[in-house]
Amino acid sequence: MDELFKTLTSNMHFNATELSDKTWNQNWKVPEGLISIIGLKNGKSPVFYYGLTDNYKEDYVLKKGVSDNKNKFINARLYFKFDRADIIEKEKYVVANGFNGLLLCVKIDKEKFINTFEKMLLEGYNNGDKHIIDVLERMKERNMFNSVEESARYIANRDYNWLIGRLKYKAGLFNYSGQGYWLLPLKTKMEITKGFEVNNKELIVDLENTELFKNYLIYVDIKNNVVRYNKNRLCKSGFSFVDEVRKQMHDDICPWCGGKLRLVKTKRGEFLGCSNYPNCLYRRFLKK
Repeated sequence: MDELFKTLTSNMHFNATELSDKTWNQNWKVPEGLISIIGLKNGKSPVFYYGLTDNYKEDYVLKKGVSDNKNKFINARLYFKFDRADIIEKEKYVVANGFNGLLLCVKIDKEKFINTFEKMLLEGYNNGDKHIIDVLERMKERNMFNSVEESARYIANRDYNWLIGRLKYKAGLFNYSGQGYWLLPLKTKMEITKGFEVNNKELIVDLENTELFKNYLIYVDIKNNVVRYNKNRLCKSGFSFVDEVRKQMHDDICPWCGGKLRLVKTKRGEFLGCSNYPNCLYRRFLKK
């Protein structure tokens, strides 16, 4: 929380005021999972009144499957889940007090994502999960890794960068890290914003469903310490996707961490690898 609002309020466009039982006669609890209430002034200067909910969780899932060519695979996926009943109560309060809308905030943390899935994969491997063993061993052989630990880290990095890449493309934020806080409007044009998954008990943010992030309102990049607001939502002045894409088109730059790529030659073959190895395991095989 302190991290979010320290960055958010350092930007001249934003003002944040706490929504608490002292100011609004409501018992707003304050652990994880931010819920913000926003009022727009002239479409440019959001003023935030914020409260928090503890009915929120991050769900890390290893999705296992078999491809058409009979190879086993594993995908690392992250879901943010909010208690639907709690959200409905908060929305009633928002409407009753004349605020413009309810925002849900999720924090995407690269280090936590990678460390969590690396640990889950290695635990499955050590516990004898045949599917995980097959995938990690095949990944080790195919990518010329020295250990299954590198295979597990590679899968976690691969899926993080795949998810974040899709998300940044949909949001038009190519030059930003994708890490940090995303403030997502619960409703757009009086309907649940496209991209939320809704069931009887939960409201779910699925990073694989990037349509939701097209409608983000505010993005706070904690890696670069910048605030980016959605011009299409707040100021109605668009920006060029083509220019943003061109800035990222560098064949000698690692798409995962931004480091330089270098040619690596081994007894088993050669490939372009990241100069930040072993911290970054990205590699590109030129002949494949």
